[in-house]
Amino acid sequence: MSSKEVADTSSGSCHDQVIFELDELSKQGLNPKAKFLIAVDPNGNGGETHSFVFYQEDSKLYWFENAWKDYRGIHEFDTEHELLDFVLDAFADRNPGKEVFVGAFIPEEHHIGEDLQTLVDICMDNAVQA
Repeated sequence: MSSKEVADTSSGSCHDQVIFELDELSKQGLNPKAKFLIAVDPNGNGGETHSFVFYQEDSKLYWFENAWKDYRGIHEFDTEHELLDFVLDAFADRNPGKEVFVGAFIPEEHHIGEDLQTLVDICMDNAVQA
């Protein structure tokens, strides 16, 4: 979905919401970044995915989360390492027995209406095992 569609419908996948959040935070003069996560079973099959946004303001980093209900809100961290460790641990806890991969979510690499498999394929191009 486009950012406008997310705003108009107050809905969208976590990936759709990331595009919206990046747009809105950028309008506020922040320099937000996004990451993509996927849990992969021992046979190499992808499972749950999640994308999320974070930004730095002054000397703190903030994880801005809306789609993941258990963590909805803005969460403050001292370092990017601390932020990523927290999010990755929470995602791994939801996906026991699976390997977690993390990659950059670069909005310019995606297009409105792309299916989940295409999104995953694009994000996996730069993903590494967490």
